[in-house]
Amino acid sequence: MKQYKTRLLFILLIFLGGFGKIISQCNLVQEISVCDMTTVDFDTDGNPDGIINLYDEYTTATGLTIQNGTWSVNPRFSISLDPNTGNVSLWSLERSTEVISDYTFELRNMDCGDDVALTIRLILGPYSGVALPPFGINNVNVETCDTEPFDLYNALISNDLIPPPHLNGEWTYNGTSPSFISISGSELMVEIPYQPGLPLVDQEVFEFTYEVPGISPCALSMETTVRVSVVREVDAGTGAFIEICEEDILAGVYDLDIDLRDDTYLEDEDIEGFWSSFFDPTNQISDVGDSTINIKEIYENIIDGGNNLDFGCESFVFRYTVEQRSGVCMDQFTDITFRIHERLKPFQQINSPVELCPNSGTQTLRLFNLLEFTNQNGVDFIYDNYRYVQWRLVSGPSDLNLNTTFDDPDKYLGRVSYGRNDSGTYVFEYAVHPSINCPNSLSEICFPFSEPDGIRYCEPYCSILTTQVTIQILGVDYPGEDTDGLNFCETEESVDLRSLLRTNGFNTIVTTGVWTNNNGDVIDNTFVFPEIDNQQTFTFTYSTASDDGCADSANLSFTIFKEANAGAGSGTSTTLCSDDLTVTLFELLEGDPDTTGIWTGPFGYTSMDHLGVFDASDDTLPILGPGDYVYTVGGNIGCSAQDQTTVSIAIVEPIEIGNDRNETFCKIDGRVNLYSLLDSDTVRTGVFEDTDNTEALSPDGVLEFETLTNGIFNFRYVVVNALPCDESSLNVAVQIVDLPEPNVPDQEFCILDGKRLDDIEVDVLNYNWYANLESDMPIIDNPLLFDNQVYYIATVDADNCESERVTVAINILNMGERFSNGDLCSLDFQDGVSPDGNNQNDTFDLFVEDEFNIPVAFPDFDLKIYNRYGATVYEGNRNTGEFRGESNVSIRLGDDLPSGTYFYIFTPNFENNFPIQGSFYLSR
Repeated sequence: MKQYKTRLLFILLIFLGGFGKIISQCNLVQEISVCDMTTVDFDTDGNPDGIINLYDEYTTATGLTIQNGTWSVNPRFSISLDPNTGNVSLWSLERSTEVISDYTFELRNMDCGDDVALTIRLILGPYSGVALPPFGINNVNVETCDTEPFDLYNALISNDLIPPPHLNGEWTYNGTSPSFISISGSELMVEIPYQPGLPLVDQEVFEFTYEVPGISPCALSMETTVRVSVVREVDAGTGAFIEICEEDILAGVYDLDIDLRDDTYLEDEDIEGFWSSFFDPTNQISDVGDSTINIKEIYENIIDGGNNLDFGCESFVFRYTVEQRSGVCMDQFTDITFRIHERLKPFQQINSPVELCPNSGTQTLRLFNLLEFTNQNGVDFIYDNYRYVQWRLVSGPSDLNLNTTFDDPDKYLGRVSYGRNDSGTYVFEYAVHPSINCPNSLSEICFPFSEPDGIRYCEPYCSILTTQVTIQILGVDYPGEDTDGLNFCETEESVDLRSLLRTNGFNTIVTTGVWTNNNGDVIDNTFVFPEIDNQQTFTFTYSTASDDGCADSANLSFTIFKEANAGAGSGTSTTLCSDDLTVTLFELLEGDPDTTGIWTGPFGYTSMDHLGVFDASDDTLPILGPGDYVYTVGGNIGCSAQDQTTVSIAIVEPIEIGNDRNETFCKIDGRVNLYSLLDSDTVRTGVFEDTDNTEALSPDGVLEFETLTNGIFNFRYVVVNALPCDESSLNVAVQIVDLPEPNVPDQEFCILDGKRLDDIEVDVLNYNWYANLESDMPIIDNPLLFDNQVYYIATVDADNCESERVTVAINILNMGERFSNGDLCSLDFQDGVSPDGNNQNDTFDLFVEDEFNIPVAFPDFDLKIYNRYGATVYEGNRNTGEFRGESNVSIRLGDDLPSGTYFYIFTPNFENNFPIQGSFYLSR
């Protein structure tokens, strides 16, 4: 109604003459009140929308109009304002006005620049919303479950026609029920007590009032009352997780039935629930009211008469369910879980104690290998999962470096190491945590020796099992350490063997041991050097035996060297050819030289290899040069004097005659002197050998081509060298190209064909035409053929070799003459012209492919065409276009001639070819 009143006031002011006056003042302030936003209908469609226009509201309130501009408001409310049109959505404003400045809109326009043109303060009346329609016998607006807080705003309507309530109101509980807990903002918290038995639905109705404040001139407040029914959610209680050890079952602890409803297994449950046999694989639950089970029976089913003793652990779940009594709450269930753990089977040391001799060096032992585990019904109960086992030292001089790394997968082995100084008795203990049969996770580690407050402690549901392992490390007489790498010179003659053995630094070598050689022969501690031909290595063993019966030994190895020997006297002097500088200098030495020497020689040559190898085919080796090469053997290890021998090398140079030659010749070249193919600096004192036995080579090196056909022919040029060089030689390969002559007969053509040289058919792919027999220049153009001409043709290849030339005579027949086969050389023009553009007889043709070519055959021809009256209508030659039914003479130039018969005279103007006349029909 307010909108309609505003528009009526607007019309009255117009009639009164004062309404609508545009003002240009700045910093204007105007208050506007909207006390009931639920009735505002901006688009007048009959449905409220809560939209007002600030320009209209200002004009309605003042009767004035202000220049348009841009509106702004506090950013918190910008979603409700269109800054360009001034439209405001009141339903988007979440609070009623409590202070007059709550909603302030400012207009800026061109008249006022940076100043505010108009400020409108909106007073929005309070709106507490509309409650949902009541229902049910309790006349409630909404029903909810007590499992979580309920938002009371959900009891109010909000849609396209009814706005949501203002949010600055306050909810008040209108009652005193002890089930009511609190209201936080709009969040309701209640707790409905459980009442066993009937009624099955535990619920209670609560009434609340929502009051929204306002200011004048609107209402100072607005209230809405709602009734909420809260239903208690059923409770299936709390189920227990019971861990049971197999050993307790075997001890009779669980022989009797148990009732799952006992508080030991299920607490605080609603009594209206039922048991689900669907979740019971043990078949202990017979119906929904059956809560009795027997653990002993379940266990017997697990072990299957002894066929499943290694079951590890098995879990069984019994589900108790209480169904919801109202659509607003959910069914509830709880699970009671029993997990039965396999007990650990006993294990113990196989033989106790174990006696060990440390012998020489460090020994290792796996204590786990000394254990014997239970085998029951063919099943081995071996406990080797490092996450649940632990070794520890009980007694002994040390822990023998027992591996106790907690995350080492080999920890279960109980690896220890011991030596000859670790004699004594050791007791170790191995423990297994029962969780080994029922791991909780892949990362779980349980120390069976750990205390409840210790690291890696896990609560055991069965007994931890342990056993002790005893080992005794016996004493040993120390024989020393294995010793090698010792060297002596043959001049020292003897040595004390025991004094050569190395020690570990803290044990003393006993003198009661026995020395033996490789053959097992006993030898004295003082070893006398035997006569040797070369350095020789000796190996002996020193063996001991203790009173405890432990044997030990140490090996001794040393080498006796002879004094240095570089060979007897001087080495052999050798002459080599420079084209085969391959030699092993060591092989030139005399006597029996040592192989430990080095070579030195000319050009800075040094070789640490005693062989002194030179190999011309190996680019990685140095090149042999002439001069003296010295072999020096240093004093052998333990010996001091060195020895030297000299080898002299002389080198002879062979005659250099160049590289192999490959040449190609055409057979028509006739011959070649092979000496002409050699390099200019190659000596001519050698001779050529006919390698392929062509019998075409003369003693003076001339090769005749006449008897040679296509192919490659090999020859060898040989020059004798001074010893020890072999003869110098090179190979000459001559390729002869013999091309076949083309088969081209004399040619005969009609003059009308206008044939050219390229029109002659040739039976080879590559060829040249020549004007005469001796010409060096082939014909490269394509000349027109004339009568009585003679051409010459030859086959050619890519290397410009040619065959013999073949003579080809040209015979051109004039019109009226006959070919040798009797055919006539004649000209037959067409008998009709129809210039209709279909490409058939459009013109009087002077060129017909494969028949005649008038402009080429008779370049000076002329053609005249007459009508039936004898008047000339067309004159043509090679420079005019063909006749196409148009006159080209001056009287009717360019005219289309009429259909009819026309006559022509064709004059060749060439030698003995006479004019031809005839007629044709021109059709349109």
